[in-house]
Amino acid sequence: MCWSGEASGVLAVAGLSTAAYVAIKQGESKELWIPLTYFALMELLQAVTYVYIDLCDNPSNQILTLLGYLHVSFQPFFVNMVAMYFIPESVKIKIRTTVYTICAIGTISMLIKMYPFGWAGSCNIGIEGFCGPSVCSTSGSWHIAWQMPLNGLLSDPVSWLFGFNWGLHALTYILVAFYLPLMYGSWRFVGFHYLIGPFISDITTTDPNEYSAVWCLFSIALCVSVIKTPIRKHLHVKTWPFYKKYIGDSL
Repeated sequence: MCWSGEASGVLAVAGLSTAAYVAIKQGESKELWIPLTYFALMELLQAVTYVYIDLCDNPSNQILTLLGYLHVSFQPFFVNMVAMYFIPESVKIKIRTTVYTICAIGTISMLIKMYPFGWAGSCNIGIEGFCGPSVCSTSGSWHIAWQMPLNGLLSDPVSWLFGFNWGLHALTYILVAFYLPLMYGSWRFVGFHYLIGPFISDITTTDPNEYSAVWCLFSIALCVSVIKTPIRKHLHVKTWPFYKKYIGDSL
């Protein structure tokens, strides 16, 4: 592994410090600094996890692994919080209750994937992310690889989903964190999120259990980028087929 607990700790402190600074000193929108705080806390969780890495029988390792899965399960709320920042205020006000309700349904679906229903079978190790024979945080190719004995819901290829076999949790995350923001017009953020998240994860590791940890690591860079770099001004959207007309709300 070329990453470390110290590196995760430094990144977590940097993320939390940036969030505190832009919130307190600059009065930045909570829709930006709250997600940054959430993902920085994930990196802090990973820093602590390194203390117990590969100790699969250690209760602390197992608890931290569970907390990692729970964190990922609630991420759609924060992804959509950022995504809605970049659409017109009038549109956001109309849709946010519906959006967060869908996020809640998504979180419940991901939690259902975690429960060991006897009738649901088991997840496919090596294909699905977060899937393994036990609850454990292990060493990936360069970062943490999480594994849990998830159930087999949507683990077998689904013909009407073009053979999708990454599990209920993966399908839910894709739908709620990518397709949902795309539907309400935040397509620029979705594209940027894809590049910083799934794309980088895919080219830096071949271990599906490592994808989530790598993705969360780069999510801090994503949040900082949309707060403190010129990229931010290019992510706003004012026109979309579902909008009745060009909307020029002040954002």
